Amino acid sequence: MPRARIYGYLAVIFSLALGAAFFYCAGIEQMLQGAAIPVLSSNAYYAIAVPIGIVVLGVLGAGFWIGWTILTIKVAPPMPEIVEKKDYAKVKAFFLCLVTLAIAGLFVYGLVLRSYWALAVPAAAVTLVLLGMVFWVGIAIITTRSTLPRVKGN
Repeated sequence: MPRARIYGYLAVIFSLALGAAFFYCAGIEQMLQGAAIPVLSSNAYYAIAVPIGIVVLGVLGAGFWIGWTILTIKVAPPMPEIVEKKDYAKVKAFFLCLVTLAIAGLFVYGLVLRSYWALAVPAAAVTLVLLGMVFWVGIAIITTRSTLPRVKGN
């Protein structure tokens, strides 16, 4: 078996194992224990909460900004052949603004309460996206066919 394919299998196994460990440690174990953050000093809590909060509020702010831009942009009237097609972009943008504001409000409320889930859900999203990328690269390595000729040994 080619070395690249072995690395692909290792990447897939590694990402699946880490994903399972993450789900167990961050989710299942915390559910069984009541999902409360152990008593942390204020400095330790804010060392965790501030970076996660900046990233989450930045992403939600970008989502709100996109929706707001779509809502407030002035567009030229469409061509006559496109007029019969309904355009729901403004309605979708309005709901995007509402949803991002609601999620941001819930997130900040969770931070004020020092909720475990307010920090765990964004951390899980980032972790699982990164593990998904490693998994995808592993699958791509495994399924890629080599077009190089095989070198025959002496």
